[in-house]
Amino acid sequence: MYSWFGEKIRIMAKTRLQPMYFNTSLLFSIVLVFPLLQLGSCSSDYDILSESIIKDATKEKSIFIPVLQITEFIIQSIDNTGLNSDIVGVIDEEKNLIYIDIDTSSTSTLQLKPTITVDSASTVTPDTSTPQDFSEEVTYTVTTENGEEENYTVIPIIVEPENVEPEIVETPCSSNREDSGPIIVTEHNQRIENLHIRTSNQYGIEINGFTGVVISNCIIEYTGAYMGIKFSEADNLTIENCSIKYTDAPSSGPLADATRNCIEGFDSQNLVITRVKVEDGSTGIRLDQCDESVLTYIEGHNMRGPFPRGQLVQYDKCIGGLLEYFSVINDREIAWTEDNISIYKSAGQQIKKGLIVGNNSPRGVGVMIEDQNTEGARGGIGALVEDVDFLEMGNGVASSVEGSGNVTFNRLRAKEIICGELGQNRGKAESNALIFAAFETAGGNKITDCLVYDSCNPTNIIWPEYSFEVVDYKDDIDFEPRAPIVLDFGCSATN
Repeated sequence: MYSWFGEKIRIMAKTRLQPMYFNTSLLFSIVLVFPLLQLGSCSSDYDILSESIIKDATKEKSIFIPVLQITEFIIQSIDNTGLNSDIVGVIDEEKNLIYIDIDTSSTSTLQLKPTITVDSASTVTPDTSTPQDFSEEVTYTVTTENGEEENYTVIPIIVEPENVEPEIVETPCSSNREDSGPIIVTEHNQRIENLHIRTSNQYGIEINGFTGVVISNCIIEYTGAYMGIKFSEADNLTIENCSIKYTDAPSSGPLADATRNCIEGFDSQNLVITRVKVEDGSTGIRLDQCDESVLTYIEGHNMRGPFPRGQLVQYDKCIGGLLEYFSVINDREIAWTEDNISIYKSAGQQIKKGLIVGNNSPRGVGVMIEDQNTEGARGGIGALVEDVDFLEMGNGVASSVEGSGNVTFNRLRAKEIICGELGQNRGKAESNALIFAAFETAGGNKITDCLVYDSCNPTNIIWPEYSFEVVDYKDDIDFEPRAPIVLDFGCSATN
């Protein structure tokens, strides 16, 4: 009887139950009394013995049965130099497996020390104070005081940073594009495609009041006081697979005036601009009162200004909009930038998965959100800037200022910040190489999971810090920047 019950206890101790306590006196009473009761209940000796045992049973003596279980597995950034954010394991109780997602863009090493929670009477091997190589599976053993063991296998899921280098598929060769002068759209749903447009005396393509127009697979080269594409009241416009370049730019410095944008639109809703290259214009893409636009795979080079232009993209009094998968490379000895991305009197924009290199404006920043609640502003407040890398910034990486609010800067990464001359004798940054700013705001701003590596002014990261509800960044992790967008408009060997 006793050995059978003891085996039951051993088996139960290995199950995934909470720690259990047994009254040893009561257990002994049950084992001893049960056979005596089988002999009869008429003997007073047995009654006295039973009564004595029952009285002893009130003296509780508990034994702790430890549970062979890992209840929590976490790799904490505070314990691991080079880790940007905590990694929380997902435990499969049935299979004794622990899954962890490791984003290599958020850590400089895979030699990591976990924190493992087990029963207080159990131990874990290998020692959690010793880093393990989590580029492959790692097994931890939980051992109780009485020598019982249980193995758990940690399975890392390695997430590599996303480097986007899309190429346009099946783009016609230049020789297959028809030469053309400038075009003025004359009807709804008109298609303009497979053209090489050159112009010096008017806009490359002009649209006024026509909807559903598609511009596809075109190269536009323009000069003079004009733009590559200009449109107004052109809802549901699509611009795809196009290269647009101002061809009369000086070897360095600004253009003659600020009106020579590659693309400019007014009062046009639900635009789609995808796989488009813009180069040497005053601004790459400028949208005024254009709501819910979608801009993807945008490649920019050397925005030329002058002030107030100089952006890759500017939203002016726009509601909503997505800019995703983009890059702009500005040679600071050629370009003449202002803010690289400008959200002006606009709200609800999402700026995601981009690379911004080069800003030589003493007042410009990488992404600027401003004047969301001033006269003429539309859409309320709020914006998201996420997964964008910044290099060669001087005056700032990201800012929410002058009436803006509810802006989140998430997983932004910055390095190669400039404290000295910005280029072309434009002087030094007025902010003294500030990274994040939020002054005169409506509140609700957040910095989450960001990296600032090797800043030239490490004491000037955030100003003022009280304007951010959340401040979460690290300054000790180097990173490999996202790859720039590269769109191919040439001829492949098979064409």
